[in-house]
Amino acid sequence: MILKCAIIDDDPFFTELISHYLSKVEGIKCCGIYHTAFDALNKINFQDIDFLFLDIEMPDMNGLEFLKNLNTFTAIVFVSGKKTYGVDAFDNNAIDYLYKPVSFARFLKCVNKIKTHFELTKSVTQTKQQNIFIKHNGIHIRLAVDDIFVIRAHDNDVTLNTNVRSYKTHLRLKDIYEMLPLNDFMQVHRSFIVQLAKIDKVDGEIIEINGRTIPVSRTYLGELYERLKIR
Repeated sequence: MILKCAIIDDDPFFTELISHYLSKVEGIKCCGIYHTAFDALNKINFQDIDFLFLDIEMPDMNGLEFLKNLNTFTAIVFVSGKKTYGVDAFDNNAIDYLYKPVSFARFLKCVNKIKTHFELTKSVTQTKQQNIFIKHNGIHIRLAVDDIFVIRAHDNDVTLNTNVRSYKTHLRLKDIYEMLPLNDFMQVHRSFIVQLAKIDKVDGEIIEINGRTIPVSRTYLGELYERLKIR
């Protein structure tokens, strides 16, 4: 599993340093660097991000104010030039708290914490029941997970396609993904999640499920081929 992150910090030297550190470790991909909280809020697709390196001390809008403006939960590694924000990090359930300057040895400890956090999250998800509830047309409906073959995000809705029919809900794609057993499902595009066992054909960056073609983003293509054991 490749974890995806973004870096939000007004210090160009630090963002370049963390980006350089990330290039030396496996399993984490930096998907964007932002030097203001406003820029990050406007440009990050939080459904595609697993966690953030977030500077607390930034002009105009600091890291804590940034979190208050988010309408979604995102795992955080706090960054600061001061040691006085430890309580704030704890209150916001941060994975770690990096105090500048950050050595590579300290960064590796942070990476281990990040991977442990998501491995534990993955373990919990995989043991969840094989049914989920979604709200469709104002009614909570139980769906058998094995019946779901494609999930698509469109505008502000998510549609779950099953063997019987389709269901539309206002849950976000990321919320649905966290309800599913990760061994069985995979996000293949910013707008699509598929059940791997339901895939009938793979043709380059296109897959076919139940007569329907689904695009695969290059970001996910390598992982998809690996999980399907395509050589």
